[in-house]
Amino acid sequence: MYQLKVKSTFSAAHAVRLKNGCMEPLHGHNWKLTVCIASAALDECAMVVDFEELKKLTNDLILNKLDHSDLNAIPAFKGNATCEAVAKWIYDELESPVAKMRDGINLESVTLWEAQDCCVTYSTKNN
Repeated sequence: MYQLKVKSTFSAAHAVRLKNGCMEPLHGHNWKLTVCIASAALDECAMVVDFEELKKLTNDLILNKLDHSDLNAIPAFKGNATCEAVAKWIYDELESPVAKMRDGINLESVTLWEAQDCCVTYSTKNN
């Protein structure tokens, strides 16, 4: 199985509702995103896909919506704009378009770094 990964960055603000019901103050992060796709087979050019094709898809569907935004203002995150919620939303937004890139390609995981030492990985695979 081949795994192909692309990394991207975006800046966005959020406020997270804590267990006690209080909201953190609105604050920003320079988020780092890693999108991982997989395929057992390569195309006629001996690639899973061109890196630029996956980066463009990620830019068009994800970064253009999230960069320089207040995540709490996006309807998908009205419940709570946690790193976990954002990672799952990104996965859900990319899953079908990635599968349409070529037969046999699947979205493996999305890893979202909120800070240099804090990240969440979302995948539907049991690893």
